[in-house]
Amino acid sequence: NHGFAVDTKSLPADWRPFFVNANDNSNEGIIHTYKPISSVQFHPEAMGGPTDTAFLFDIFIQRV
Repeated sequence: NHGFAVDTKSLPADWRPFFVNANDNSNEGIIHTYKPISSVQFHPEAMGGPTDTAFLFDIFIQRV
């Protein structure tokens, strides 16, 4: 996480964790509960697998 992360406990009521790191449980993404806003703190096109997070690009295109 490049030395920083969002503390999930500090999120306002309308925000939810979107991704959580499986190794250390740090927050790697947030999403608004009703507005079309989200963020991730990793490269969605990078490894795991070539399509593991491809849905993020689909969501982005739908919102634009």
